[in-house]
Amino acid sequence: MDPTAPRYAVVAGTFDTKARELVFLRDCLAAMGVATRTVDLSTQGRGAGVDVTAEEVAACHPQGAAAVFTGDRGSAVIAMAQAFEHWVRGRDDIAGLLSAGGSGATALATPAMRALPVGVPKLMVSTVASGDVRPYVGPSDICMMYSVTDVQGLNRISQRVLANAAHAMGGMVRERAEFTSTKPAIGLTMFGVTTPCVQAMTALLEPDYDCLVFHATGTGGQSMEKLADSHLLAKKFKAIQRA
Repeated sequence: MDPTAPRYAVVAGTFDTKARELVFLRDCLAAMGVATRTVDLSTQGRGAGVDVTAEEVAACHPQGAAAVFTGDRGSAVIAMAQAFEHWVRGRDDIAGLLSAGGSGATALATPAMRALPVGVPKLMVSTVASGDVRPYVGPSDICMMYSVTDVQGLNRISQRVLANAAHAMGGMVRERAEFTSTKPAIGLTMFGVTTPCVQAMTALLEPDYDCLVFHATGTGGQSMEKLADSHLLAKKFKAIQRA
């Protein structure tokens, strides 16, 4: 990726039903001086005034736009989520990804968020964020923010929550921290009774290795595997130890 090329915070969602809320997010980011791109994920292609239309996103589906605009909401949501993930994978100018909505919008946006490398800001404002979010977050570093009220209209609560989300995304994009290490990386998993052993190993290895410890809860192991494919580990893991 060309480091001098423009990069954008993507505001994605169903602009046919959530345009006011998504435009509010975009405007908050713009007020901070953050460049944005709005992307419509409407499964009926009725969003307007966006930078990237639903038709453009749907065309990225392996079977084409016809696989998305089926008229059946269930299959359309699944297909649009796949198309958006392909759209995201095909870009190198995404500085962050922000979305807001209910269960449908969350299912639409989070697969693409998971496709982004660890470290790229990802924030989902969702009505389901106070429940079991594992199906949406998976092994990725997605920030889930509970919307409190439904993402339906702008009011004294939704405006504050959405503004906080936009400013959080803006802060992550504008003040993105970069950490590098010339040490070879070692992945270790740790769980309960293995903690003293892993801590002792880490203390011995840290002078020469960058020790990345993961909680062996299942998802932690998946996170280690995802990170192994990330741009953050250009030389991959030197070694992996599993609890």
